[in-house]
Amino acid sequence: MATRKIMLTRLEDGTVEARSQSGARMVLGHMEGVFDPGEVAQIALAGCAILSSRRETVGDEVRAEVSGEYNEESNRFESFSETLFIKGEEEPGKLEQAVQDAIRTNCTIARTYEHGAKVQVNVEIEKK
Repeated sequence: MATRKIMLTRLEDGTVEARSQSGARMVLGHMEGVFDPGEVAQIALAGCAILSSRRETVGDEVRAEVSGEYNEESNRFESFSETLFIKGEEEPGKLEQAVQDAIRTNCTIARTYEHGAKVQVNVEIEKK
């Protein structure tokens, strides 16, 4: 089993900078103009769907919307709903099935959410 690691650091302004091993960078936080962690979860889900269906939609215009049913009391998302909008030449029924199959097979994020990945939090205290 492969391990993928992202390194995150809290910055002085309270935002968090995430860096991947490939050099990608993202800043998140709870302020205007910055994605918060819940939004990043939604982005990951819809982005994964678009990327997972790229073979089926080559040459098509593709965009997505994703919404999440958020339970404030338990501070978590109960469910997500995503819609892909595809403008292309393919027969709609055939394309829809191909895209659904591709997402079901290839979308790591949807599969992770659907199967309820376990989360383990470790805390290591380091001396200054």
